[in-house]
Amino acid sequence: MKNILCIIGLAVAIPCSAQSLDYAWLNQPCGTILNCDSGCTACLLPETQGISVIGTAAVWYGIDACPYPVSSGDNAVVTYAWPAIVDNSHYVSLSGIALAPVHIDSIIIRHSVAADGPQRLLTRFGINTTMPTTVVSDVALAQTWTETVLTDLGCVSAGDGMAYGFFQIMLQAYAGGSGAWAIDDLRIVASPCAATGIGGIMAVQQHAPSSTTYDALGKAIGQVATNGFYLNGSKVVVMR
Repeated sequence: MKNILCIIGLAVAIPCSAQSLDYAWLNQPCGTILNCDSGCTACLLPETQGISVIGTAAVWYGIDACPYPVSSGDNAVVTYAWPAIVDNSHYVSLSGIALAPVHIDSIIIRHSVAADGPQRLLTRFGINTTMPTTVVSDVALAQTWTETVLTDLGCVSAGDGMAYGFFQIMLQAYAGGSGAWAIDDLRIVASPCAATGIGGIMAVQQHAPSSTTYDALGKAIGQVATNGFYLNGSKVVVMR
């Protein structure tokens, strides 16, 4: 069962061994930053909790992206130039590397849209594949900050010939005007994959049946002297 809860004290419950990647676009130095002439600077790498999952920098492909402050030190990334229909030349991409098998419990996306912006957001997700084709969400966009929550997205582990497993999320806004779609935060929550394998079962040893005869109570008897029901060496009922 996923998301078994650990109780801390009497009132607080959190998932056992939970790990997370939090893309908050903070206004702070890091290895990969996003900036633009009219906006500010945002870190594209996630804040990480746990050691089994590493998040890569967000990629903004085919669109204009600019960070703007939502609160002190915290930005949203405002994006423009989304197409009328979904294609593979306009997207936001985020990837994660699983150093050990992990289950993606949830992805929480906090976002909003301008009045003349795109009307829908399509989310694709894939494990051990790039440019995934599996659609896990296609929702209408709102002009207020809204959270889209995706759950139970599967176990990420290394495939054949792979050192590590990985996953990719693709966000694609579409179906609207030239206005902006803004993403304030994206949080990925993971936990260790549940063990589902069944241990090997020892093969049943086959033995040749003995010549011993048993009575109805399972007691070994010698030579059968009278007619009746008996059990042979294989415990099969025989009649004499």
